[in-house]
Amino acid sequence: MLTKKVVLFIVEGITDEISIGHIVERLNNNDKVYFQIVNSDITSNSFSNNSNILKRINEQVKSSMSEQHYKKKDIIKIVHLVDTDGAFAKESCIRYKEINSIEYELDAINTRDIEALKKRNLKKATILNKLSNTTLVNNIPYKIYFFSTNLEHVLHNIQNAKDSEKQKLAEKFEDRFYEIPEDFIKFINDDQYALKNEYAKTWKFIKMGNNSLKRYTNFNLFFDEDKKSN
Repeated sequence: MLTKKVVLFIVEGITDEISIGHIVERLNNNDKVYFQIVNSDITSNSFSNNSNILKRINEQVKSSMSEQHYKKKDIIKIVHLVDTDGAFAKESCIRYKEINSIEYELDAINTRDIEALKKRNLKKATILNKLSNTTLVNNIPYKIYFFSTNLEHVLHNIQNAKDSEKQKLAEKFEDRFYEIPEDFIKFINDDQYALKNEYAKTWKFIKMGNNSLKRYTNFNLFFDEDKKSN
């Protein structure tokens, strides 16, 4: 039987957990922290849409409960971390480029399939609009926090990190803060990229203009709220 309550993080990939998993655990030693890795972007993949997204998130919750052997009553909050991927950027900033993957800039997105990217952005933006206004998933407190353009952009100031280097970057970041997790609080509150406003206002900001392509995060707010609850 669990003696600690569970804070469940839902993340896209393993590098999210490597980067911040142990840091969050050490900063939240009154709670049990679990990371549920989706292994895709649940806000834009082919299985998700605006109608079923809450159901799909709840499926991830159930999967974690089954794998880690705890019950719904043990969960005190769901923390969902996402990359913005420039989803709210103006369509006019999407440019054609003969490349095999999507390439981000601070004021543009390059792709060889402009129409597909427009559809992806519309779908992702619609789902993020819904999730940023969601407070409960199956009656469990829920909040979604963003890294813009993506995790590596905020943590390393690298906007287009290659898949082959993401794990090394994550491990380096973990090593940097593992022994001194309090320094991560200073890092994630850096005025260069930390949005220090009310939660709803940070989401309003990231949806404006091309802000979802620039280096911003509101994950710092998680630690402010966590401090208040303890």
